[in-house]
Amino acid sequence: MVKIYISHFFNIIYEKQIHYIFFCNSNNNLVHSTLYDRNSFTISNYFRKIYSKSKMKLIFIIILLFFSNLISANELENSEVEVINLHESKSLDQMVLENLNNENNVNEVVENTTTDEVGEEVTTSEVEVEQIEIIKDNFIFKIQIKDLNNYFDNLQNISSKSLQKEIIEVLENLQLDLEIEQDREILFLIVNYFKSIGQINKSFELIEKYELNNDKNFNFYTSVRLNYLLSTFQLNEACSFREELNSNIVLDYFFLEKLDIFCSILNDNISEAKLLNSILVESENNADNYYQQLFSLITNSEDQLIVDYEIKNSDINKELIFLYSAMTRIAELPFSHEFYELDKKNLSIPIILNQASPIDLRIKAANESFLDNLITVDSLAALYMSADFNSDQFNNSKNTIDSFTNNKELSMAFLFQLVNIQIFPNDRLNALVQFWDFAKQKNLEEIAYKLSNNMLASIEATAENIIFGPKIASAYIFNNNFEKALSWIELYENAKEVDAKSIYTRVLLDLYSTNTLDSFINSLNLTLENYIDDQNNENEELFFVLKDIMNLDIKANTNINLDKIFDERLMPSILLYNEIKNSIVNNNDDKFLIYSIISLNNKNWDDIHPEHLKLILKGYLSYNDGVLFRNLILEIFKNYKFII
Repeated sequence: MVKIYISHFFNIIYEKQIHYIFFCNSNNNLVHSTLYDRNSFTISNYFRKIYSKSKMKLIFIIILLFFSNLISANELENSEVEVINLHESKSLDQMVLENLNNENNVNEVVENTTTDEVGEEVTTSEVEVEQIEIIKDNFIFKIQIKDLNNYFDNLQNISSKSLQKEIIEVLENLQLDLEIEQDREILFLIVNYFKSIGQINKSFELIEKYELNNDKNFNFYTSVRLNYLLSTFQLNEACSFREELNSNIVLDYFFLEKLDIFCSILNDNISEAKLLNSILVESENNADNYYQQLFSLITNSEDQLIVDYEIKNSDINKELIFLYSAMTRIAELPFSHEFYELDKKNLSIPIILNQASPIDLRIKAANESFLDNLITVDSLAALYMSADFNSDQFNNSKNTIDSFTNNKELSMAFLFQLVNIQIFPNDRLNALVQFWDFAKQKNLEEIAYKLSNNMLASIEATAENIIFGPKIASAYIFNNNFEKALSWIELYENAKEVDAKSIYTRVLLDLYSTNTLDSFINSLNLTLENYIDDQNNENEELFFVLKDIMNLDIKANTNINLDKIFDERLMPSILLYNEIKNSIVNNNDDKFLIYSIISLNNKNWDDIHPEHLKLILKGYLSYNDGVLFRNLILEIFKNYKFII
């Protein structure tokens, strides 16, 4: 039986409907696959563009064409055909919002879980009380509020994603009692900190946990709620929340008044909007030219050419960027790269969702958001597939890539689509390898491997494919399918031989697949033992540090290099260094976490003095039973270009 899978992917970005057709044999193995959109149909270099006045007629012709060819190719006569219509994909907005809210929903489920037995309930309550007591003993509660603000100022630029994630989790899980004034101040500082580091969604989730109507910082929390709703384009919710607010609430820069005008426009009350805006113009001492230009565009009240020029050259109030972003999207205007640079973290989602913005800018924002776990790989893939390329570009892929020399985002999107339109397995694998190689050159291999996850299963272990075994295994490793990765490594070594490629891939597999700290250290020991003689001088100090911290049985160069007597890398102040050291000795994890990250602020791993690095790694070897240590070592290795 031949199955024809027809899936529909609706992309709101260009209102373009893309169809995928998958042809499978009786064993459900993929035989053919392709895609087409309503404007053009590109299959491969062997097919010309097909046009049709009727979309349904086009679909019918394509299905008949491929079905007849498939039957002929496989000599299937009198076979039963089953046509399965797959569900329509969600819009990009829906996917992004669901991912932002996913963690919060999981927490709600956990909180609502109950036990059936009384004894278990009592035990659970005791554990919760104990956890609260432990968290209440957190180092943060011992810091004076005036000093805590300085602490957060020195936690703004954490290059380590593992440490950034850890400090966020610690802060958002603090048990705060808002009956206590200090706890209210701590909440305010944490919410403001999350917003400042581009985690406005975390700010929103945190304030949603508490009743804050009578809090002295209610105005600030109100602005956070509104900005979050505007940034995620939940405009109805933003306007409804505005209507519920007390009339006595006042926000800086006439935020509420400008939102009222915007909501009036959304409700098609243009006359009211213009009246309110005239009052606003008279009330503002410093005219908000950027807002006025957006207002003019939305209400069609001025010459658009003049307005467009003024918008690009106006000063922008950073405190109102989320309102601007929502108005820009309604006006169907593009965001600029300069606008994105104002607040890259917080503006990434608005830019991703803005259909009029340059696709390369949206992909750039999406790449960074994906690496920060703000969007899913499905959302990222949807955006990659929305980039508009024609059949001539696909038929001349080399020239197309050359034309995107200075645009890695368009190159990535093009290569990703090139993989997806390949019909024949060998062509698909070759395109996939090209995609991986390009991504590795641009330090985007993690993204490329994640995007390739659904394609890996269609790669068969043939004599032609085994030569790519290490690369296929690497893709499986980054998608946490370690069994498949090992299988491809072994196939490669059996067919070829053990070489540098397979050894390196085994190193990756060992480092990424270990589940315990002890097994990771053992893998690390074997890795460095195999690689130590092949490394350049830049890594000698790193291996010296690792050998000392973990008592590794490896060779490390201890010879003094008289060409480098002094080290230009800065050390933390002696007082901060001493505090970090004492927190390790006293097993004070909370204090160590804060001080260690402060000492790493604005630094990459290879910017850190070896003695400083030694102290930090020693602390994280014991911090929370070493749960972060493995990820930190992998980050360091990537930073030193030791592994990908």
